[in-house]
Amino acid sequence: MNRALDIFRQALWQLTEEQPRRQPAPLTPPDPWNAMFTFRYSYTEISAQGGDAHVKRRETRFEDGKFVTEECEGTVRRDAYDRMVEQTQQVFIEQMNQAMKMFYLPFAPRGRSDE
Repeated sequence: MNRALDIFRQALWQLTEEQPRRQPAPLTPPDPWNAMFTFRYSYTEISAQGGDAHVKRRETRFEDGKFVTEECEGTVRRDAYDRMVEQTQQVFIEQMNQAMKMFYLPFAPRGRSDE
């Protein structure tokens, strides 16, 4: 058994001696405009006048050391605008409903069930 271990050890030593050590890859300094500082600002303005709704969108961002600004304008039909307003109002009402439940339920009388 010792002889087999010696042969195995010697084979391992030969393998480690034959392979030259590789130098580690040099570290490259980070790019000065990496993700340390980025920002994004955008807004959308929608106004309804007459039968159409006017949509104006602007986005400005700073990425990779460059400012990028995009703008677009257009019109949509009034019924699409009305649907969007109605959906936004429904989302707002639902959020307010959830918030009021959160504040009301801890003080509700016991034995009373909510919905």
